[in-house]
Amino acid sequence: MTIHQIIKKEREARGWSMQHLAEEIAKAEGLAKPLAWQTIQQWEKQDGSATAPKRTRLEVLARIFGMSVAQLMGEVDTSKSEHSPTALTERLGIQLYHAPDAVIVPILSNGGSMGPGNDVLDTDVIVGDMALSPHWINQYIKPQNPMELRFIHAHGDSMNPTFTDGDVLLVDTGSGARDPSSREGVYVLQVDGKNYIKRVTPLLSGRLQVTSDNPSSKAVEILNGDHEIQVLGRVVWAWNGKKL
Repeated sequence: MTIHQIIKKEREARGWSMQHLAEEIAKAEGLAKPLAWQTIQQWEKQDGSATAPKRTRLEVLARIFGMSVAQLMGEVDTSKSEHSPTALTERLGIQLYHAPDAVIVPILSNGGSMGPGNDVLDTDVIVGDMALSPHWINQYIKPQNPMELRFIHAHGDSMNPTFTDGDVLLVDTGSGARDPSSREGVYVLQVDGKNYIKRVTPLLSGRLQVTSDNPSSKAVEILNGDHEIQVLGRVVWAWNGKKL
């Protein structure tokens, strides 16, 4: 399928009008007003006059649709995998339905380790998605931008009992959620090519204390600015029903 066909297919699968998709793009990009619906129409044209979205907008569309840019451009066909959501639902005779206003949150294969660390992939690889109610998000999560939410899996037990091995974690990757100096929380940290999930606490000295929630894990690290650490996001919900 071409990118033009995929955009139309994904839009129609959600029951969205062209105007609604234009509004979703504006929301994801923080624009004051939506795009003209004719822009979407131009993307979906099936003749030689169609135009493709620019790269930055392709990335926004991919996030909205819960897929990678490569999948959006038709370079990767995940529907052929026997483990893909499409193939699975076809075998079971199930038809998936997402409410028109649902927020589609990608599930990344790049998980976070609570132990020795998970190797970081070159790019975020989307292995699925979950549809969340905007009402639930606004009531419990309140992110600056719902389109910057991501799901990852936790590995290890150093954060037990807050969450345990295999739990699905909802992570806010927005810029406002990547500043541990502003609030204590559980963060996804990238250090030396590995991802970690740790609690980060700001100290009166201005330094940051990194710890584990498991009482049996004694490791404590004090960050003073000399460490090369990238904060990827803050864990805002563990899918065991515990709000963080």
